[in-house]
Amino acid sequence: MGEQKWIARQTWSDLLFVHWPVPLHQLRMHVPAAFEIETFDGQAWLSVVPFYGTNFHLRGTTAPLPFTNFAELNVRTYVTYKGEPGVYFLSLDANHSLVVGVARFMLSLPYRRAHMTKSSSGDWIHFLSRRSSKGFQPCSFFARYRPQGSPFQASSDDLAHWLTERYCLWTTRGIKVYKGPISHDPWQLRRAEAEIEMHGLVHDMHWRDTGTEPIFHYCPFKEVHYFPFVKQ
Repeated sequence: MGEQKWIARQTWSDLLFVHWPVPLHQLRMHVPAAFEIETFDGQAWLSVVPFYGTNFHLRGTTAPLPFTNFAELNVRTYVTYKGEPGVYFLSLDANHSLVVGVARFMLSLPYRRAHMTKSSSGDWIHFLSRRSSKGFQPCSFFARYRPQGSPFQASSDDLAHWLTERYCLWTTRGIKVYKGPISHDPWQLRRAEAEIEMHGLVHDMHWRDTGTEPIFHYCPFKEVHYFPFVKQ
């Protein structure tokens, strides 16, 4: 990250990556014109990622901030800005009112408040989200998932690498573009078996039109460092 220093770190746990190919023209209406939608072998992709965040530390502190553990569900696609790849979030839901409020006000990220639960039964993980923010599209998401196979690190020319090895988010505030850098070790992924149900989360994208089933990946945890947002 050059001379820039990270400002906070957090642990993400029990991540499920759900990836679908989607028609490019359907994504285009949801992504600001400043960003070019990136494709892999000519195909655009949409991903839904539920996880649980813990151990949120500010730089220079030795203990995590109290009351900062929360579940999150994000919907994202893949974009470039002036040739630099990253992710663009179509929506982010979380069950922490402070996180939602700060991220919406200070970072202009499309966070929504949601009721969420995460539990486990044997090696199965259950994640449920129901959006509760007033004035926004109601939606729900349920996933039952478990890892399969051995951990692997995707090669640089593999789709899994393209979908997961992303080290910044792009967003806009008015006509200004902002970059939100992050840093972490390369993903150690596992294949996943999953059952999902969604209602309203990607309500106007006909992702089933491609005739392709979603791809699932799992990661047990990842420590992430956050850097200050940078106006471009």
